[in-house]
Amino acid sequence: MKRFTCIAALCLSLGMSSLQAQEQPSAKVMELLEVLRTEQAMLDGFNAMMPAIDTQAQHWQLSPEQLEAFRELHREWFVNDLDLDAMIQAIALEYDNTYSKAEMQDMIDFYLSPTGQKTLQEEPRLMQYGAQMGMLEGQKKEYLLKQKIRAFYQANVATEK
Repeated sequence: MKRFTCIAALCLSLGMSSLQAQEQPSAKVMELLEVLRTEQAMLDGFNAMMPAIDTQAQHWQLSPEQLEAFRELHREWFVNDLDLDAMIQAIALEYDNTYSKAEMQDMIDFYLSPTGQKTLQEEPRLMQYGAQMGMLEGQKKEYLLKQKIRAFYQANVATEK
């Protein structure tokens, strides 16, 4: 029985240490995320939310002072309340689960090249432009979605009451 208990404890211990090892991102993925400027990309993503924040402020008819306070509330939330390190850790583990070390090295080599550097420089702007184009197209065709939602509601919700 002692032998079984020792073996079980050893297996559990080995299992836990391999689990803990899996929870730590590889050095290669951390190098890749550094090259990708992940923290800056997160900040850029937050800044891309500003038009939505401004839209809400316009809806509420905030004064310029109130608008700045509303923006600052969001900035403080981003900096002080979000756990960016935990987010980067989770992203890193997902990269580790998705790409091999060789594939990550290929990405590192690309992003360190002049074309990769330009991609890193221009991608946030291009992504924001794409999002704006999607929003504009969505706004132009919003009436179609509303019609479809109304029909769905009538067929599925209103008839059940």
